[in-house]
Amino acid sequence: ESITPYTMALVAKYIARHRLRETQLLDTIAEFLVKKAEYLDSKVIQKLVFPFSRMNYRPSNEDAFFEKLESVLELKAMNSPLATVNIIMSMFQLGHFPRAILNQVFSPAFINNVINSPYALIVRRYLSLLDSAVELEYEDYSGPRLEERYKVMMFDHALTADEVNRKYSYKGLVAEALRQLVGEQCYKQDEVLPPGYYTDFLLWINNSGSVFPIENTFQIFIPGKEKDCEEEEGGGTETIHRVVMSVNDKWHYCHNADILVGSRAMRDRHLRLLGYTIVQLPYHELEKLNGIEEVKHYLREKLLELQLIWSSADG
Repeated sequence: ESITPYTMALVAKYIARHRLRETQLLDTIAEFLVKKAEYLDSKVIQKLVFPFSRMNYRPSNEDAFFEKLESVLELKAMNSPLATVNIIMSMFQLGHFPRAILNQVFSPAFINNVINSPYALIVRRYLSLLDSAVELEYEDYSGPRLEERYKVMMFDHALTADEVNRKYSYKGLVAEALRQLVGEQCYKQDEVLPPGYYTDFLLWINNSGSVFPIENTFQIFIPGKEKDCEEEEGGGTETIHRVVMSVNDKWHYCHNADILVGSRAMRDRHLRLLGYTIVQLPYHELEKLNGIEEVKHYLREKLLELQLIWSSADG
């Protein structure tokens, strides 16, 4: 009871920064929020909620936790629009979709409140991604949606953490192995896919494992449509799978755990719903490899696993 919101926010910040999935601490923060949220500023609530999505953790009192967040946001949504969309994004990453709040943030009143503000672009980016998430994961929602004229790509470049840590990443090693394995024309690196998800490597592969040269433009795939067909010269069709190879470095996981951070997990979830096949290349597997030949063998094995999965599905 004696802990102040400022102190609790510092604890939350430390947990998130160091990716500590300390469930007891997180549950304590959740209890604090349930008791105090109506007395807290939206920006403080945002700081307290963030570690839950960051650590991809739903607290033990999740029903009361989400109910409290929704009730408070209904009252305070307009007070700090940027904090509001950040909180909603955290809930989306945790797989919780607050219908009443969505009605507010997609409303003309909310949009008009932010459109001429200094943070208009970042709010539009969040709203665009939220709108895509609704399309993909919240079929029952029938309220207002974000107008096309306000939609922008969430990201158009690598995330800051990936840029800062690039020299520690295994991506360069994987890129060279992939270049030797399939050739530069048969994969795209650092591609940003609608609705704005940054990817490591994109490949087009058929059921037999052949890798095809990639065209320069990409269509937005229909949610739930798992495969696309390309016409063959003989007039038939062949299934082409869009494959995303994801180099999951240490900072993409919770500390000392094999659980992806919430933003990464939601990205993968959405890309799958958009029809992409995700191939995970976790750092704890890559760090065991010695030299380019072992990495090439590792990638061959990953591609072979895909063939077996696809063959089994077709059979």
